[in-house]
Amino acid sequence: MQRDEEISGLLLESARRHGLVLREETAVPDDTGWDFHVVRVLGRDGTAWILRRARRADLAAAIEAESRVLRLVGPCLPVAVPQWAVAGPDLIAYPMLPGEPAASEDVRTHGLHWRIDRADPPERYVDALARLMAVLHGTDLRELRDTGIPVRGPDAVREVFRTRLEIGRTELGMHKSWWDRGLRWLAEDRLWSPRTVLIHGDLHPGHTLVDSDGDLTGVLDWTDAEIGDPGQEFVEAARKFDPPTWDRLMEGYRRHGGPAWPGLREHVLNAIAFAPLALGVLGLTSGQPRYVEMARQRMGTAVA
Repeated sequence: MQRDEEISGLLLESARRHGLVLREETAVPDDTGWDFHVVRVLGRDGTAWILRRARRADLAAAIEAESRVLRLVGPCLPVAVPQWAVAGPDLIAYPMLPGEPAASEDVRTHGLHWRIDRADPPERYVDALARLMAVLHGTDLRELRDTGIPVRGPDAVREVFRTRLEIGRTELGMHKSWWDRGLRWLAEDRLWSPRTVLIHGDLHPGHTLVDSDGDLTGVLDWTDAEIGDPGQEFVEAARKFDPPTWDRLMEGYRRHGGPAWPGLREHVLNAIAFAPLALGVLGLTSGQPRYVEMARQRMGTAVA
């Protein structure tokens, strides 16, 4: 595994080749991401820059797709998103957005350090997040279908969950009661969205930026953007908070014109309940044993 100094050196060298003039002594590595090495560094003019480098060669297509999505949706959203000055497999570089993550993960303990109240997040944050989701989910899909991001229709969304359920049963030791609950969810047409939309795909608090008052200022990391299940967006956006916030977010989403349907609330509650299954499957495919074990512990016991 490459050390932080080696990664920083590679990123700074790439930045020099692309013409960025940086104060290299200010470089600070951030190695918390799964897909990218990250360095924060100041430019000679005082601009704070984010430098990213893919951890794996197979991310090249995803980088191109993310770049296209950001160019298309950035001007339409009510908050800031990264504006890439350099985009390639060896370097992604953009000026740092204003604000700090609403929550940051401790790389040693994996606990979250919160900049807002987790139990009762500011109404301005919840409302702005609901509005962002509503605007994002209302985006015209015609140009986005050609960006290279995954495109799934309603039937494919359900098939993805069915596949996860089978993996849970065969490889994660899932308790039969979870299997039965999953099959009941799949069988209820009213609980599934009749349409798919553009979703961020990983809208957890660590990817949302806030100012000192708790206002939402920006959203990071669009690597997992896809045309898919609008209900799935609520899972990462809401599940780190207490349940009352889930309802506040859904109410705001409807108020701002999000494409809700009568079964949205039940769908979201099911999706949050099955989040450990999704994490376990991701752990299997990405070589993250900690997440596999977490899923086995949660899904291996009967539904509460």
